[in-house]
Amino acid sequence: MISIPDSDGIYIYRNGTLEKIVVDGPFVPVSDGVHVIYFRNRSCPGCKGFDKLWTRFLENSRGGFREAVVVQCKNFFFDCSSQDAADTFIFYLVFETPQLVVVVVENGSPVYIEREVYFPDLRSVEDFVYNVNERRKSVSDESSEEGEEGIYIDLSSGNWKEIVNRLRAMILEGRNFREVCDENGCKIYVE
Repeated sequence: MISIPDSDGIYIYRNGTLEKIVVDGPFVPVSDGVHVIYFRNRSCPGCKGFDKLWTRFLENSRGGFREAVVVQCKNFFFDCSSQDAADTFIFYLVFETPQLVVVVVENGSPVYIEREVYFPDLRSVEDFVYNVNERRKSVSDESSEEGEEGIYIDLSSGNWKEIVNRLRAMILEGRNFREVCDENGCKIYVE
């Protein structure tokens, strides 16, 4: 049985266990394919309940994704002994847990990011992860926010620490965020 680690950090699922990694900034996958990231807080009762579904998902996985990752803090990026994990919470704008984020990477850069916070059963987790490319194809050009005023942070720049530092400052200013993904990739829109 897979066990969730006790300490803050970033953990990659390999060979039936979760191995802690250090990335010096936020975890942003660069290998092409689908990546699934589980964000949890150690002090979150809902996360403890979701852990059972997550570990069943990993144990029963049938492929369809490149890697599975757990990002864990005590309390989001505010109370986290792992700066990498805190930066990853900020980079993906995770303000609610438990949360799964799927990231589609093409040519070494994220081109589609999708998140979900409610999973009633194992099938809903599997549908969310395994059907991301079908949902991605159905995203229409209407989702683009090109005409609106605001700040766009381009995720294709690859300077992850700079992006996290900008986002952290804007979060503390109380700014509103949303991701905008289209055929050209994903950007964070700041109001």
